[in-house]
Amino acid sequence: MKTPLVRLIAPLCLCVLCLQTSWVRAQGRESGVSLNQPAYATPANYSIAKPGELTMQVNIWGLVNHPGRYEVSIATDLVQLVSYAGGPAADADLSAIRLTRFLKTEGGVTKSELLVDLDKLYRVNDASLILQPGDTIVFDRSSWANIRDLISVVTSAAIVTATVTTVIVTTRGH
Repeated sequence: MKTPLVRLIAPLCLCVLCLQTSWVRAQGRESGVSLNQPAYATPANYSIAKPGELTMQVNIWGLVNHPGRYEVSIATDLVQLVSYAGGPAADADLSAIRLTRFLKTEGGVTKSELLVDLDKLYRVNDASLILQPGDTIVFDRSSWANIRDLISVVTSAAIVTATVTTVIVTTRGH
């Protein structure tokens, strides 16, 4: 009786490990952290300008390969900044990139937000690609990445459920 039970516990443990791995991967994708990147890695400051060139500081966050604060030439546009940041990560949604800009006015500061669709770069208004000092660009996850992660977790849970059911049925039969 012990031998069949021991043979069934090993696959159960393997399934639990599979479920845990799927969950950890999903959490890593949700936070934008690569599993190959140390958990303590943080966005950095980058300076990309020629000596004596007028510069501005901009931020690029989310699912790009090198997020952080960039000091770039005032002639830098959004596409160039994304290139400096190593390009979008595999799960980035290129159809709805948020560009947030704070404008100082006589009445205070106003926030402006623009959505840019880099999936259809040929349709993008050139004015929306122009960066200004202090701009923050955010790359979110694509909806497909969320669906893929959900399917992965559900599949792993189904495998664990099937294994537990097999263990229960087998142990009751002995």
